[in-house]
This record gives sequence, C-alpha cells and structure tokens, in this order.
Amino acid sequence: MARWVVAALLLVIAAGWVAFLNPDPVVLRFTPEGTTSVPLAGALLAAFGAGALLVGLVAGFNASARGWHGWRSRRRARREAKRAARAARAEQLVWKGDYAQARAELLRLEGDAPTDAGRLVLLAETHLHEGDPAAARRLLEDGTLRLGPEPRLLALLAEAAEREGDLRAAAEALERARQTLPDSPRLARRLRDVYLAAGRWPEALALQGQILLGMHAPAALAVEERTLRGLRYQNALAGDDPLRAARVLVGLAREDRAFVPAWVSAGDLYARAGRKLKARRVWEKGAVLTTAPVLLDRIERVNRSEKKPARTARFYRRLRHLYPDEPGIALLFARHLILTGDLQGASTLLESLPPKLTDDPRAHALWAEVHRRRGNHDVAANSYALACGPDLGVVGTFHCTVCNAPAKEWQDYCAACRQWGTFRSDVERT
Repeated sequence: MARWVVAALLLVIAAGWVAFLNPDPVVLRFTPEGTTSVPLAGALLAAFGAGALLVGLVAGFNASARGWHGWRSRRRARREAKRAARAARAEQLVWKGDYAQARAELLRLEGDAPTDAGRLVLLAETHLHEGDPAAARRLLEDGTLRLGPEPRLLALLAEAAEREGDLRAAAEALERARQTLPDSPRLARRLRDVYLAAGRWPEALALQGQILLGMHAPAALAVEERTLRGLRYQNALAGDDPLRAARVLVGLAREDRAFVPAWVSAGDLYARAGRKLKARRVWEKGAVLTTAPVLLDRIERVNRSEKKPARTARFYRRLRHLYPDEPGIALLFARHLILTGDLQGASTLLESLPPKLTDDPRAHALWAEVHRRRGNHDVAANSYALACGPDLGVVGTFHCTVCNAPAKEWQDYCAACRQWGTFRSDVERT
C-alpha cells in the first residue's frame, strides 16, 4: 500500500513541475471549426492519463483472461484427475472380476461414450470379459469413428470380431492398425494369426516374411521359422497343380527332414496323380529319416494294394538295421508279419523285444493275435485282456504334443494350437 501512495505522490509532484514549467495555453481542435484553449501541462497530463487508462484496461483484460484460462485449466485438471482415479479403480475392479461395477465407474462422468482411448479400451474389455463381444464391438466401432484409427481400439475391435466369428472384419481392423503402426511386431503376429484362422495362407505367408525380418533372438527366430515352414506347406497344398505342389513339398521336406507333414502330403499328392512309385519312394525316404508310423502305414497300404507284402518286410528289416533300439519299429514290423501270415517271424521278433516292452499292452496284443491264429484260444484270450483298440493297440489314437489335443486319425495341422506336425501316436510316445 505504501508503494502506491509513494507512486501517487511522485505523480502529483511530476504533474506540478510540468505545469510550473509550461504555464502557456495551447489551442486544440476537436472538430474542423471548433477550437479550445487548455494549458499545455493539462493537455499533456490528460494524454498521459488516457494512455495510462488504456494500458490499464488492456492489462486488466489480459489478467482477467489469464485468470479465466487458469480457472478452466484447474477445472479440467480436477476433472481429468477424477477420470484417472475412476479409471484406475475400474481397472482394479476388472482384475477382481467385478465388470458391472467397473463399467459403472467408467460411465459415471462421461455417460455412454468415453472420450479417452484408454478408458474406452477398458470399457470394451468389461464387455469382452462378460462374454458379450457384440456390445464391445459396437462400442469400439463408434470409438474409432470419433477418435480415428487408434491402434489399441482397432486391436481390441479385431478380438471382438474374431470372437463373433467374423474373421474378415478382424483382419480389416488389424490391417488398419498396422497402417498406423507398420513396425509393430505384435500387430503383425496378431494379423498373421487371424489369417491362419481364416485359411488365408498366401497373406499369412507374406506377412510371416516381414515378421522374420524383425527377429533377432535365436529362440524366437527358430519359432517363427517353424511357422514360416508350416505356412509354406499350407500354401503349397492350396495350389491347383498337385504335381507342382508335391515337388514343392519334397523340397520343403529336404530343408527340414523331420517335418513329417511334408513327406506325407507329398506322397499323397503323387499317389492321387497316379504316380504310386514316386509316392512310395517319397514315403520311404521320409520314413528312413523320421521313422514316423504314419509314413510306415502308407508304405504298407501301397505295397498291399500291389500285392507285394515282402517289399514291406524288406523295408522294415532295413529300418531295424538302421534303428535297432527303436521299439516302435519292432512293434509295427511284428504287426505286419502277423497280418501277412508270417506267424513264426512275428514270434521270433516278439521274443527279441527289449525288457521294457515285454509287458507292454501292445506287445500282449500282438502275442494274442499270434496265439489266436495258431488256435491257442485260451492263451490268446488272456493276452487279449491286455490289448486295446481295433488295430491291435499299436498305432492307437493321436495327440498333439503341444496342447495334447486328441484325434482319431493323424492330422498334419493342429487347429487348437496352430502348429504343424505335432500329432504323435501312442507308439511314438513310448
């Protein structure tokens, strides 16, 4: 307060000093005809006062505007703080499984349409957790219209569409998300998986090549390379030319000799095209490298159709020489000898089984069939009590080695875990 008094006193002194030094009047014109005479000091002081008043008005207006904007900013900050607190509480409720209360927390301030992408994603997740993908999809589609192609919204929209079975819409949402974040490996893998579920093998194969370019960790790279191999396999099967597809599959099998689906399907394609000799040779080469029962079964079938069971026996002897400690080969060879009537050869082979297979139910099933065909029905009945399955318990059912999904017959692709060549029979799991 004292400073203002001192300033006013100095102003009065300065005005008096100017009036003392300028006592003469000055003529002022306010209109072309009208004039007036005022002291020069008065005119100067009036002009100074008017300027000061104008500056004060401008300063006051600016101060008021700053105060107004500051008040609005503080109000907005308080509102955002409340929204953030409610979003945090809603997130905790989602983790606890109280989805209805979480949704009520999110909608308390903003009604039916949150304006923030994070809160909108959280609100959509409450619908998905409750098993209502349709509501989540409607919410996210409206959100993308208002907020634009936000990747988080589009990724969750793809999940909602996929849960509804609309794989095309899921792929379109992820494609839009990748336009915003083209270098995101997460979005790329997610889109690839949607292509896989939809059977769009060419698109998935092209995208997998892009994914591999960004991989550096050896373990992750090995996983993605296996996926690439499977996609090449599926893409070859989708072709219109079976012979060309068979050649591609043979090349793929040579790259990875343990990739059983390529050996099996290449032979199947050759057999379908009437080239049984080529099919048998492909299966035999694959069986030598993998000893997979599915290949051995196909070799038996083609030799049986040509009435040449001895050729199968020679091949089994070759495998026994190459893999003397492989129990599955011995059991399958014994089954083949029994089915072709060589009971003495089967008995000799079964007697030479290693101790760990002596009490195996499949070995008992084979012995039971030997005794039954020889007429020893009592012994056969006792052995059959340990047998399982109509195929003498040798091949049995198949299970995926990744997710343990069962299958009555061998499958090249597991739809449950989206892996190729994972189905193994009971004899392989010994």
